[in-house]
Amino acid sequence: MPLGKLESAIWFLKRPKLFPQFVHLVGRKIFGRREVNTRVRSERWCERYAIDVEEAIERVTGARMGRSVAEQYPEVFAGARLRVQGSPVEMGGPGVIDLLYWIVSRGGAKRAIETGVAYGWSSLAILLAQKGLEGARLTSIDMPYVRADSDSYVGIAVPEELKSGNRWELIRRADRQALPGALRRLHGIDFCHYDSDKTYAGRMWAYPRLWAALRAGGCFVSDDIGDNVGFRDFAEHIGVSPVVVRAPHGGKARYAGILVKPVGAGR
Repeated sequence: MPLGKLESAIWFLKRPKLFPQFVHLVGRKIFGRREVNTRVRSERWCERYAIDVEEAIERVTGARMGRSVAEQYPEVFAGARLRVQGSPVEMGGPGVIDLLYWIVSRGGAKRAIETGVAYGWSSLAILLAQKGLEGARLTSIDMPYVRADSDSYVGIAVPEELKSGNRWELIRRADRQALPGALRRLHGIDFCHYDSDKTYAGRMWAYPRLWAALRAGGCFVSDDIGDNVGFRDFAEHIGVSPVVVRAPHGGKARYAGILVKPVGAGR
């Protein structure tokens, strides 16, 4: 067995609750269909329709973007940056947190779910957007990075005061183990943010489940849709016109996608 695969197996064996995901990954490697690389095709499609974050917020919410969430909560973000800077594990940056904040805030999304947490920048933005919403709750699903000791650093951007009062549930499992049960407990959702398994197969497994649980008028946001044509294909399948968002990232554009569930489409 190659060293990398052996290290991955040992990593999972040390985390028995995550072992079902290892079995799934091995099965997909042996029996699954090899995915065709569609990145170039997807990025061209994204660029053809992409708009900036401010225009996307206005199109989805009907109002112009206000101040950035970091400008509104400077002390909260200063503390978050300090905690993240102290982490020995690299897990990515804030992404499109203003997009998430304003969609959740203006939409009054009380029942929100996200897949993929890392440091918790998106979690922080969503929780701040839910402040003042009685009964609001965010459920976050995240499996720590394989072969990295990142477990204790997941969600560190979120301060303790935003974790209190049962407002935030962090489930440390893979999507396939955690998502079905989480959606059943929520009895429908107002908002979802997908930022976990970026493979085509992973998207095609999770997207329909999240979409089915989303209420009419609710927003579905997916990150990194330029990786493959999964988001494009799903939007075509459900017959909903997507909003494609261009968010510069390290000198290179990255793309997020938004789908708003039509009234009369269930939930």
